[in-house]
Amino acid sequence: MTDPAWPGRTVSRALLAGLCALILWGVWTAASGGTAGPGVKAFGDVDLYREIAQRVAAGSDYYAAAIASQLAHGYPTTPFLAVRLPTLTSLHLALGETGATVLLVALGVAGVLAMAVRLDRDGRGRAERIAAVVLLGLGVALLAVGPVAWFHEAWAGVLVLLAIAVHSPRRWWPSVLLALVAVCFRELALPYLVVMAVLAWPQRRREAWAWLAAIGVFAAVLAAHALAVQAAQPPTPVASNGWVEFGGWSFVLACVRTGSLLSALPLAVAAVVVPLALFGWCFAGPLARPVVATCVLLAGALMVVGRPDNTYWGLLFSTVLLAGLAFAPRGLVVSARAAFSRSAG
Repeated sequence: MTDPAWPGRTVSRALLAGLCALILWGVWTAASGGTAGPGVKAFGDVDLYREIAQRVAAGSDYYAAAIASQLAHGYPTTPFLAVRLPTLTSLHLALGETGATVLLVALGVAGVLAMAVRLDRDGRGRAERIAAVVLLGLGVALLAVGPVAWFHEAWAGVLVLLAIAVHSPRRWWPSVLLALVAVCFRELALPYLVVMAVLAWPQRRREAWAWLAAIGVFAAVLAAHALAVQAAQPPTPVASNGWVEFGGWSFVLACVRTGSLLSALPLAVAAVVVPLALFGWCFAGPLARPVVATCVLLAGALMVVGRPDNTYWGLLFSTVLLAGLAFAPRGLVVSARAAFSRSAG
């Protein structure tokens, strides 16, 4: 996945068949009613995060505050992943809600600009660069909506975008640090670190060790978090019902819709757009492997894990994924030529 002319006949046909299959699956899902979006709660997640921050600001320990608030409003407190890492609460207390939103949007804009530079460096055409920047900009615009700054996935997503954009085989450490901060906001960003470690291992062993070290540091952070959550538990903790739901491709589409401006459009639109975007990234040059591998890993996980009210998880990767639409037209032309050409290998 390193050059727009790479596919042979077999690979091109497989890509086109996969694209058609995902579109048909999504359209069938949309026609049959699809995955219901999260219902409106009288007291939702943003309200919970705000209340926890208020308790901490009043002098309470973060973990005591989180457990108390979650118990008071019917949220589970175990397993430990039911309680978020304190990163976002600390940030909001330091900057305030407005300051946090400004910083989130600034990071998003930085990610868009860095991606424009990256695409130019990778030799992508001017039209594709402009289209990708516009699509990324539309995704970043969603970050300006006040409550979005309270979602841990939004912060992790924008940091992963920036990490992807600034990565270079010769200067990889900023990407490693950004990705490490991303998982400290939300552990769901971990697949990106794993992908980068695997991709670097064959030829860039020093970089691969850096990614593995970042994973190790995060594992230590998560272990400390687990111990702190356990220490703050009441005598009778409230257990989660679990997240294994097997929502399938329809849940992936619902997540992407919730995490993007596609939420204003019918599910049938997402059923076509999302596969095209993933397909398009296959033709994005050096960015193809890390972006496609990360999105495929996340999509595969979401097909198994995630309740209907967890569609906001799409904030983690929707902006990056949908930018792949910029490369889809050329990808379709290249693949069609290779798939139906008698001379194709």
